[in-house]
Amino acid sequence: MNRLLFVEQLTADGEVLHRHKLTQLPIRIGRAYDNDIILDDPHTAAHHAQIELNQLDELIINDLDSFNGITRANHRERFFVVDGDAVYRLGHTRLRIRTPDYQVAAEQTDFTNHRWEGLLPALAGLVLLVATGLLTTWLSDLNQGTLSKYLLELVSVIGFALGWSGIWAIFSKLLNGQARFGRHLFIVSLGLAGLELWDYLSSMLAYAFSWETLAHFTVHPLIFICAITLYFHMRTAGNKRPGRLKLYLLALALAGSGISMTKQYQASNHLGDALYLSQLYPPALRISRDVSLAEFMTDIDSLKATVDSNRKDSSDEDGPKKEEGATQNSSAASGNSSSAAITSTPSQP
Repeated sequence: MNRLLFVEQLTADGEVLHRHKLTQLPIRIGRAYDNDIILDDPHTAAHHAQIELNQLDELIINDLDSFNGITRANHRERFFVVDGDAVYRLGHTRLRIRTPDYQVAAEQTDFTNHRWEGLLPALAGLVLLVATGLLTTWLSDLNQGTLSKYLLELVSVIGFALGWSGIWAIFSKLLNGQARFGRHLFIVSLGLAGLELWDYLSSMLAYAFSWETLAHFTVHPLIFICAITLYFHMRTAGNKRPGRLKLYLLALALAGSGISMTKQYQASNHLGDALYLSQLYPPALRISRDVSLAEFMTDIDSLKATVDSNRKDSSDEDGPKKEEGATQNSSAASGNSSSAAITSTPSQP
């Protein structure tokens, strides 16, 4: 029977390896050379499956009594009615069957072919790096350092950004044939600027509003900023699975945060990486209300009661141990005294 069909062999990620155009039914599939589609898969039979019409004039893919059979979405059946979106697995081979009237998806936006490429994003990234480096150096400069200090900071930051962008450019060239160095430089510049600005902004907000959480957990936002930067690097390099990539990077960021909290808890019995506000700013930045002396003393009394209670519990636990140790020491001393007395007594003739 004459009927136009397209049978596609897919990779594990759903990419098309081969597309076979066939005009005659039935279509036989397997490893034997008399098949219409010859598979190079040792996990398929010589005559594994056949595409044909059933009695209801439905297009089906039928198993030809093979050992591994045909599965769709991990379900094995004797035959399946063909669906253009379904993937059928024969051994290790993945097939998709479509007719000429299959409705393809709408055209996607080409994010790799626009003006924001090349020299323009590279210059924007360098300007952003210079501005961020000068600003952070100036904010942390309490002794009015010399010009060489500022230049050294800029050279180190720009050198790191250029090296990092070069590595990603080589990676992009290997994956999709385009280096896109300017885009990678712009991405890493945004990432570094975000890390620096968040470091200062979080401490200022914690001081202004008395948000202790921002001061206690400073590492975790930085981890997620790094994950976002990696996402855009990998998308620029040619990753075609943004949804899966987001899940992987989110899991990686959560794992990094968990490891950080675990290390801090082992070191200090606290989940946070800082126990108090370490950055102090001018009082004019304070937005939250001031704490009165009475409230402060009340908090001190409450803290003192907690410390005394913990100290008492610790003393109660150490008391029996000390008494037991004293008893053992006393017994040992008595034994030593008796031995000394026996030794010093003169023998009788």
